[in-house]
Amino acid sequence: MKNFIVFLLSGLLTFSCASDRGQSADEAADAKTELEVTPGTRVTDVDGNTYRTVIIGNYQWMAENLKTTTYSTGESIDYPGDNMAAWSENTLGAYAWYDNDESNGATYGALYNWYAVTHPDGLCPAGWRMPDEDDWLYLTGYVGEQMGNKLKSRRQVGSPLGGEFDTMEHPRWETFSVNYGTDQVGFGALPGGNRHASGTFVAKGANALFWSSAEVSDEAGYGWYIYHGYYGVDRGYGDKQAGFSVRCIRNAS
Repeated sequence: MKNFIVFLLSGLLTFSCASDRGQSADEAADAKTELEVTPGTRVTDVDGNTYRTVIIGNYQWMAENLKTTTYSTGESIDYPGDNMAAWSENTLGAYAWYDNDESNGATYGALYNWYAVTHPDGLCPAGWRMPDEDDWLYLTGYVGEQMGNKLKSRRQVGSPLGGEFDTMEHPRWETFSVNYGTDQVGFGALPGGNRHASGTFVAKGANALFWSSAEVSDEAGYGWYIYHGYYGVDRGYGDKQAGFSVRCIRNAS
């Protein structure tokens, strides 16, 4: 299994689709019709990069994709660069810039393999952690229907919101007339694309793939997926050597 596994739309609407899984009575009570953006305090990683954050329900999330090149202990994360064999064979933790172009990191953050995500030295800043499956389920349940659109950044080619949001300049989402970002809780999901386990890069501007800390098997981990032409958020699984975006989280209180 060398690529992130994402089901076709018919599949997205059944087993793997968070937006179609239904809500309990408690979740329905918590999911607000009129969502609000509650900024949190900024957080700085060990490299000195500073990130906006947002309070969503009981949790504080990074509102930007992680781009550290160093674990929280100060140890450097492996960077295979354009050595595709070194990327595909890495089992100790590695990161990539999309297309091996560091300028992409400034807008979309880094892409990390699952081994970096779960490395004992810690990928997230002190006091923060990688989100697990329950964290992602809480987020999607809190946001409610049309969750993908509500979590996407408003920056999109041809956005009907107009003004600064209708842009061709990265970072932004590809155009789609029906499903577009409204960013109703300030999560600001951006489509950083991904790096396949083979080392190839795909889908910048179209797909946002985020790791969770949950493991599927010795070869695969769980990720969460937002697509420019789809309104939902879906769980899929990918080869641990694949590179996805990362958002860190901590309890809000």
